[in-house]
Amino acid sequence: MTADDTIERELLATLLRAAHATVYGYGVLGARLDEASRRAALAAVDGHRARRDQLVTRLRQRGAPVPVSEPAYDISVPGPVEALALAVRLEEGMAVRWRDLVAGTDDPALRALATAGLTETAVRAARWRLRAGVRPATVALPGTA
Repeated sequence: MTADDTIERELLATLLRAAHATVYGYGVLGARLDEASRRAALAAVDGHRARRDQLVTRLRQRGAPVPVSEPAYDISVPGPVEALALAVRLEEGMAVRWRDLVAGTDDPALRALATAGLTETAVRAARWRLRAGVRPATVALPGTA
């Protein structure tokens, strides 16, 4: 195994741990949203689950250990304002992890996966910012926290 393989495995594992936390977070925040926002949250969590499953596959293909989800995460969402803010933070956090993978791999297929994931999280974060009344809704460089 090369140094690049080790770095890619670590980046994928870190990204997968973040995806687990994000899926959990959406489960918590969804209960605090109005019906339209809840539908958006369901679509978002479906997207994160699909990407999470792709990450599991990539790790297994590399013979790497696959991090499992924690039984719980320290998330508190007392109301709809906090739920919208959490959705933005979840997407921003995932954007950072996807950006790290874009920058940390020379594998074209892995970079394409990471670029798609970064794009998806940037779009979702902008939509959540709009719902939360945050302006501007977009950021210049998604994933730079």
